[in-house]
Amino acid sequence: MKVKICGLRQVQEIQLAEQLGVDAIGLVLYPKSKRALTLAQAKRLRAAIPDTMQCIVLLVNPSVEEVNIVIAELKPSAIQFHGDETGEFCEQFQYPYWRAVRVGAENLTTTEEIQAYIQQYPHSEQFLFDAYSSEYGGAGIRFNLDILKGLDLPLERMIIAGGIHEGNVGELLDHYAFIDLSSGVEEIPGVKSLEKMERFMQKVHKKSTKKNIY
Repeated sequence: MKVKICGLRQVQEIQLAEQLGVDAIGLVLYPKSKRALTLAQAKRLRAAIPDTMQCIVLLVNPSVEEVNIVIAELKPSAIQFHGDETGEFCEQFQYPYWRAVRVGAENLTTTEEIQAYIQQYPHSEQFLFDAYSSEYGGAGIRFNLDILKGLDLPLERMIIAGGIHEGNVGELLDHYAFIDLSSGVEEIPGVKSLEKMERFMQKVHKKSTKKNIY
């Protein structure tokens, strides 16, 4: 199981994430988000992310210029397009990217619609499945995972997000290889809880150890 924690805003959160074995860090460059960073803040945090962890920069409906600035200034492992970006837009940069799929949005309410959607992004390294929200992610909303059954998509290219926390992560560990969370390890929106981060990762490691034993 790989874990990405999104919306970190403090160096100490990144340092703890590294100690806990988190695989990827998400930096949010969307001004309307409660977890938003300026480019200067993101550069400071980027410098604290070790090579052993992926740095994923989340953008929502950016301009071409904004994407190019992020690539030049932050050099992320990948860009997570979390808005309404088209396949043509995402592909033009020839840079690693993840495509968020906002399950439940218009034209994304059935397995067939989702399959047609992901085919528009042939070079997306990962597809991050999150519940539709007007806030563009980080709302802590779950969706019915049954909608993903039957997708012609390798498990290793699927990331599950939305309403994940220490109380329900166990059921996901049995079926998925990569999860993403934000609000599930927060005290209040935009403020991560170091204690919740630690408890969450302990739960992940404990479950994974049991699976390896048996």
